Amino acid sequence: MIAKTVLFKFYCSFLMVTGSLIASAQLSPREKLMGLEKTRYEALTNRDTTTLSRILADDLVYIHTNGVVDDKSSLLRNIATGALEYLFILPEKSTATIEGNFGWVYGKANIRFRVADINLTVDQYISFIDFYRLAHNQWQLVACQNARLNKENPYFIKPPVKESIQPNIY
Repeated sequence: MIAKTVLFKFYCSFLMVTGSLIASAQLSPREKLMGLEKTRYEALTNRDTTTLSRILADDLVYIHTNGVVDDKSSLLRNIATGALEYLFILPEKSTATIEGNFGWVYGKANIRFRVADINLTVDQYISFIDFYRLAHNQWQLVACQNARLNKENPYFIKPPVKESIQPNIY
């Protein structure tokens, strides 16, 4: 009886894993890339440097809205130490494009982050473009360019976030 129960549990687990793999295999490359973006946002807000380390390419160039440029190690260090803390990232109007082994995601987002050195919380409405490279059957972020959008521009929806005082560097 115990052997049948163990065998049944193993079989159910096998079916669940197989079903998950089949469902994942049915996603289009664009859907996979958009899913990876969501995973990256979650990792940033959860300070999950293990996941981020897997997603970020070793030759990453990450340009923040204030013009500061990070590489993989400096971005991971800032996230791990809490020097830069993403409180939320709410993407909108994102689209993914794939060309061979390269893909990019363009969109807009409401973000809130905290800069520990100056104890400042910043709300921004941004435009971003994220470039990914497919290597060894895995997408990795190689470049990220962020730009703050003018909230008064009639072409963009004003973000539903609390306004904060922002220094000129942001």
